[in-house]
Amino acid sequence: MSRPVLAALLLLWAPVAVCAQQGETKPAATQQDPDAAYQELAKAYNKAIADWQTEQRAAVKKAQAAGEAIPAIAMTPPTREFIARAQELAAEYEGKDDAVRFLCFILKNASSERNAVKWAVQTLASDHAMSPAIGLALDHIGNAVRFGAKDPAMQLLDEVAGNHKDADTMAHALVVRGTMRLQAAETDEQRKEAEHDLRQVASVTKNEDLLQQAKDALFEIEHLQIGCTAPDIVAKDVDGVDFKLSDYRGKVVLLDFWGFW
Repeated sequence: MSRPVLAALLLLWAPVAVCAQQGETKPAATQQDPDAAYQELAKAYNKAIADWQTEQRAAVKKAQAAGEAIPAIAMTPPTREFIARAQELAAEYEGKDDAVRFLCFILKNASSERNAVKWAVQTLASDHAMSPAIGLALDHIGNAVRFGAKDPAMQLLDEVAGNHKDADTMAHALVVRGTMRLQAAETDEQRKEAEHDLRQVASVTKNEDLLQQAKDALFEIEHLQIGCTAPDIVAKDVDGVDFKLSDYRGKVVLLDFWGFW
């Protein structure tokens, strides 16, 4: 075939190819099934944490067997990859209830990802405060405090406790807010604010679990504050003899609670 003929054929085919490329449409991106995506994330995270713990224990045993000093233990688990993935998934389901579980994952499992935690709390407050799914996040909101996100966390609890349509969810927020206020209380006025939240629970719900949580926290306010009479303790001393704390009333007693965790 002569060169002129070949060139002509190429010119004839070129526009067709261009048109075909321009006219092609990519298939629309489809979201993952949120349940499957969450299970995959949680499974990978749990395996990574289990592997990390196993490696730490193996390093200690190896050092002990060799009579060497125990190596420094890495206190921060390998969470960064999984927190980043949870952020991506939460963004993928932005504005939908399906995002809440991934935001909860961040609050529950973050180890040093401060910005991710702040973003998660702020997103919950702005997009999901009135959502039926917000109850999933309430038990983990307290974790935001150690990441410097106390203010947005309290704002979220204020919104849920004051305006949510579901009574149990509202009561749940009251329990969490009251408990957080009690833990941070430094004055009698602050303790009264916590007590008000916890007593209000009984007027909002009849849920036995929430009522018990409020009751337990109120017990701390009423019996475990400075100046309160200590609850009686019945136990055995180092010689196996029964004794009661009340037997030592009027004396100075030092109680040392300890254990292995």
